[in-house]
Amino acid sequence: MRELPKEHLIGYDTPQGKRLFAKALAEGGLEAFFPLSQQFLTQNEPAYCGIGTLCMILNALKVDPTVTWRKPWRWFTQEMLDCCQPLEVVKEKGITLAEFSCLAKCNGLDAITRFADSTSFEAFHEAVKVCTFSSDQLMAVSYSRASLGQTGAGHFSPVGGYTSENGGMVLILDVARFKYPSYWVPIGMLFESLIPKDPATNQPRGYSMLRRHRTDVFSPNPVGSLLRLNATKSTWPPLAKPLYKAGCSSSTYPTLLQTLTHHLSAIPTPVTSRSSEEPPNALPSLHCRNSHTLLANVENKLTYERHIDSFLAHLEAKSSMYAGLEGEFTRMEKAVFLLSLFGMQSFLGMLVPAVKKEVVEAVGRDLEDEWVYREVMGVRRQMESVEKCCWEEKECLCATAPRALR
Repeated sequence: MRELPKEHLIGYDTPQGKRLFAKALAEGGLEAFFPLSQQFLTQNEPAYCGIGTLCMILNALKVDPTVTWRKPWRWFTQEMLDCCQPLEVVKEKGITLAEFSCLAKCNGLDAITRFADSTSFEAFHEAVKVCTFSSDQLMAVSYSRASLGQTGAGHFSPVGGYTSENGGMVLILDVARFKYPSYWVPIGMLFESLIPKDPATNQPRGYSMLRRHRTDVFSPNPVGSLLRLNATKSTWPPLAKPLYKAGCSSSTYPTLLQTLTHHLSAIPTPVTSRSSEEPPNALPSLHCRNSHTLLANVENKLTYERHIDSFLAHLEAKSSMYAGLEGEFTRMEKAVFLLSLFGMQSFLGMLVPAVKKEVVEAVGRDLEDEWVYREVMGVRRQMESVEKCCWEEKECLCATAPRALR
């Protein structure tokens, strides 16, 4: 472990750090510390600081990952967080602030994310106080280590506490515990560390305020959400472009549906089960030689497949969208994807009024069913998160820009 730069940073476990902790506790600025400290972990890989931070926050806020970790426990691990970027890419390059926000939303959180050039020190100061004086809204900061006198480049960590001492001191719970301990930093210095640009995006860093999503979007079964979006930040733009183009050019609802289903039949399904080959609890894997573990995983996979079959029968009985599609292969996945797409404001904004009216009515009828609603809303949330991530980093060059972001 490296020593902290002593000029401005104060070790959490030093006498001065303990005094700041006591002051923060007396002021009420350690409400975030207690749930976070129970979930404190060290990032698995050098570039996993973002997903390590998010994993801490998800577990601190008691979000259900909707898949079994180890039977019967459902718990977030860093290997689960691969919605917006594949873990292989994250392992090599880390994640950006926009990707962090996307991952948070894909996994059941509401995220208010601010880049340093779109906020002020006063707003940041207030946000820190809001999150540290609360246990149900937590903050992650993306900052430049070099700005704090540390070695390394960009980094993510959760904010654990605040005290008004010395104009404002913030407790950073560093997830790279092998490198630096947790520490107190002046809030002005922390804000300055958000400003240097991330070379990957040429944008400044910033912060994200995270809380549990206001509604539970997961389906009512013991294995949780059954389906997920089969797309990432890099694959979403080429997938979405022809779909949005069809939305712009279709003058009737039947024409729109025919064009979309024709396109979906020519590409890999954009919605897939949460585990097509492995059971939802991927750790430990089926290749483990432990017979008890192997049997537990097989049992879990069979349970998962029974719920897939049950949902398929349910969709067939309840969904007019499913009934209107041809063929059997991936029919369930296509129905859920189209219902999710038809609820996105960016897509609806492309449609002529008459078609939009029919789309809204068709989706509304299907979503009256609670199970269909929960599966569709889970996938739609992932789609919206990935799309917003693309636009925030200016990587999406197709016609899918939400009008508010143009």
